[in-house]
Amino acid sequence: MGPANLLFIIVAVSAQLLSEAWLNFTEYPTANLSTSWTNNESSFTGPHVLQTLFYDGSAVRSLVLSSPQPILGPYFGAGFFCASPCNVFLFAIYIFHIRSDTKPHMVWSANRARPVREGATIELTIDGNLVLRDADGSLVWSSGSSERSVAGMVITEDCNLVLFDRRNGTVWQSFDHPSDVLLPGQSLLEGTRLVANTAATNWTENQVYMTVLPRGTNGYTGLYGYVGSTPSQLYYAFSAWVSENDTGNGPTKVTFLNSSLSLLVQTRQPSNPRMHNISLPAAKSTQYVRLESDGHLRLYEWSEDLLKCILRSDVTMLRELNDDCEFPTVCGEYGICTAGQCTCPFQDNSSSINYFKPVHLRKANLGCAPLNSISCQEMQHHKLLTLTDVSYFDTHHTIENATNVDSCKQACLKNCSCRAVIFRYHLNDSQSAI
Repeated sequence: MGPANLLFIIVAVSAQLLSEAWLNFTEYPTANLSTSWTNNESSFTGPHVLQTLFYDGSAVRSLVLSSPQPILGPYFGAGFFCASPCNVFLFAIYIFHIRSDTKPHMVWSANRARPVREGATIELTIDGNLVLRDADGSLVWSSGSSERSVAGMVITEDCNLVLFDRRNGTVWQSFDHPSDVLLPGQSLLEGTRLVANTAATNWTENQVYMTVLPRGTNGYTGLYGYVGSTPSQLYYAFSAWVSENDTGNGPTKVTFLNSSLSLLVQTRQPSNPRMHNISLPAAKSTQYVRLESDGHLRLYEWSEDLLKCILRSDVTMLRELNDDCEFPTVCGEYGICTAGQCTCPFQDNSSSINYFKPVHLRKANLGCAPLNSISCQEMQHHKLLTLTDVSYFDTHHTIENATNVDSCKQACLKNCSCRAVIFRYHLNDSQSAI
């Protein structure tokens, strides 16, 4: 038997196995009122409640399931999601394939601040409320849709979880409550945020977020990226100037469309809003954009060849930012970024004295930690290290009456919450920016 025949038999057998899997794998996109699901393996063994295990130790237990391409995938599911070692779960929406040598991609979650355990329950109550309770019965999350004539639940082919009424009108939808992802057709409205996860397998909220702000005193409205602090610090802006006379009553929003991330600004003519676009690669399959822990907003797309979502574009690098060192969390806390490399701060004229150490010796991007703890009770012993030729992403917050390096340092040393201060000359000492 020649190599060609052997290859044909292997391919034929693989195709047969996949076909059998697909024949036993049917969509069940809707669920009715008065339905309850318990988060354990025995509850997800039927044809319309499915558990899928993956090679990386993650698993999904799907309450509802749909696919725009039922044969090739991907599949969109809503249910219990866990990452290895699967001791805590999120109620989530995810994109996946049924093959166990792939892995799921979570695109929304209801309870990332409070994961649940084995034995938790999801209930679509008789009065139309979707309720998540932990194994001890404590309330974790609710859609808040009771007494609003909900008739059922569906996961759409847009990967949107919808509670609908008897006329198929939308009562509640996950698209209105983004976590860290925008899906095609989904908008980020004024007052809502994308908040990054701390890490790929750490679902707690990061300090990095993006939000849409209305027209400010400077005349600009748009999508802004911040690092949460007091006050928040700006690192990214996708914005447009609008005259006060042309400002409409409707909110500004950012919508993820095929081939673009679009900023839609309402004017006094509601039928003629202004649109500003960041061009993106056209969709070949399902796409989404995710705000990640390093501050980047990245575009991913489902690959039918690899059966997983792959990186297509870095949205934040297409506008405003073009260097990794311009992102605030690229080197973690206290880290200094130079040409994409992370180091810890040291005194320029006495590099033999160390005040910081790497959090992880092999992962410099995790940042640095002080060798000695900083205490407000010992402020008289505090000192500032001088680092020359260092820039900072946010220069919007200034120290009043600090016009030279020494007054800048003293202002910081007198404030226990101050950890670093930047001094930058303009034309002379009296025209400096802090």
